[in-house]
Amino acid sequence: MGISADPPERNLAWARELKLPFKLLSDRDGSAARQWGVWDDTWNLTKRVTFVLDRGGRIRYVETGGLAIETDRTLDALTKLARAK
Repeated sequence: MGISADPPERNLAWARELKLPFKLLSDRDGSAARQWGVWDDTWNLTKRVTFVLDRGGRIRYVETGGLAIETDRTLDALTKLARAK
């Protein structure tokens, strides 16, 4: 799933446009971002972060980097996790 501070309507439109195979949830008040430690108090916004969790809900990989998130590294982490089953 993906979570952003955008309104649900925008997330739905974006998910349809990109044909995303997962849901995008809306965190309008930033409460989820604060709980996950990715809220930026200086700019009052959510940082761009990707978390890879295992089936037990444990964080196995974190990728940060604003607009420069490295999808290849995230995909590698997902592949390794899938192989470790």
